Amino acid sequence: MDKVLLNFKGKVYKFSSNRNSILLNIAGENSDEISLIDNTISDFDVGLNSDEILITYFSKEQNIVLAHLNDDNKIIKKILYHYNDKSFFADNFRLIIFGGTLHLFFIEHNLSTPKKLILKHFVLNKTFKVNDVAVIYNSQIKPFYSVASDKFGIMHLVYVTTENTQKIYYTTYLNDTWTLKTTISEAISLEYPNISIDDKRNIHICWVEENIIKELKYRKKVDGGWPKGSWDKKITLSFSDAILWPCFNIIDTTIWCTWIQQDTFYSAVSSDGGNSFCKPFKLAEKPSSYEFVKKVEDSIEKFTFLDDNGLELPFNRVKDIISYDKDNYFTFYIKEVQEYLSTLSKKIENLQKEKVHLERNLNQKSYEIALKNRNIEELKENLKKYYEERMKYTSKIDNLNSVYNNVLLENEKLKKQVKDLQNKIIILNSKLNEKVENGTIDKIKSIIFGKPNEHL
Repeated sequence: MDKVLLNFKGKVYKFSSNRNSILLNIAGENSDEISLIDNTISDFDVGLNSDEILITYFSKEQNIVLAHLNDDNKIIKKILYHYNDKSFFADNFRLIIFGGTLHLFFIEHNLSTPKKLILKHFVLNKTFKVNDVAVIYNSQIKPFYSVASDKFGIMHLVYVTTENTQKIYYTTYLNDTWTLKTTISEAISLEYPNISIDDKRNIHICWVEENIIKELKYRKKVDGGWPKGSWDKKITLSFSDAILWPCFNIIDTTIWCTWIQQDTFYSAVSSDGGNSFCKPFKLAEKPSSYEFVKKVEDSIEKFTFLDDNGLELPFNRVKDIISYDKDNYFTFYIKEVQEYLSTLSKKIENLQKEKVHLERNLNQKSYEIALKNRNIEELKENLKKYYEERMKYTSKIDNLNSVYNNVLLENEKLKKQVKDLQNKIIILNSKLNEKVENGTIDKIKSIIFGKPNEHL
């Protein structure tokens, strides 16, 4: 939250954020805001725990901090969790305290996986427990979730994520465990989930949904054997391309759903517990004079529109004149239908243009595919010829290899024959040398000794 108004011990505390600081103004004591906490890099939330005010936020030091505000407006900080990795940070804080148990919800971001967000849940009583409630695959939608506590301290949660299309899920925290999620709705776009629980423990959910046109949707879960119960069908409360910040105000047995539409407040009211709603009607007050804040009073909290004096929209006064304003009421409904038809006509026109564009692209793609198919046939024919030529060359290569092998064999035979001839030549040379040597010796003998019987 960016703004929280808290009634505590007869004082009205106004908390707000500005330039990495949490500011505090106490009505009636000092008109000036004081800088309560510095070095914050996220939104914050404030809760009441019996006799103390608690504030939670994410600091520049990578800490999830729980701060205690004393009576003298001094802060005592407690670090709940520290991130060593600077790629992590946290925001979208929500603090709920019931019966001494603190429930802290926030979104964990990791810069290395920016499209994957983790919805975390810290539980602090005598122990400290951390729950990963859900993975949210959509960094464009804000707020991501809405959570509320019933009169027994059971947490009820709705959140939006992307799974092919966008879906809004409901789950509840029972016996220290989050139950299996239930699909509330599915559409091209889902925004502004909001949940509230009445005194009978009926669950009321509203959100903005878009398929062809944006619609404000409502759905109710009745008790009927807690916690199972049963879900009613979806109800459309309004349709417009400019629906912002829908919220509930449950006054006695009357359910108000209020939102901003085209710079005007609108409300739809149910007097039968959410089974049916009247058609939307304008409120006299202007959104420029109000802010969407969290209001905490007597340990009861709600999200609503407050003016600069901390006063809510005057629902009780408006309630008294609803049944007497039928003409204006019907005129608004006609205008609303005309707006819906006009928007729908524009959507259809855009869809038709998109259809023509897609058909042109389809024809172009079909032509390209036909060319590619023709090229494929040509490639197949060329490939066939290539394989035929390859077979011919393969046969020739096989023949040449056979001839080559035969030549190698003949060559080996010739080498052997040459070697044999060389050996014979060596033997003949040896014999010849021997005879030459013997002849030379005989000649020498004849010279020295003469021929036999020469002197006889």
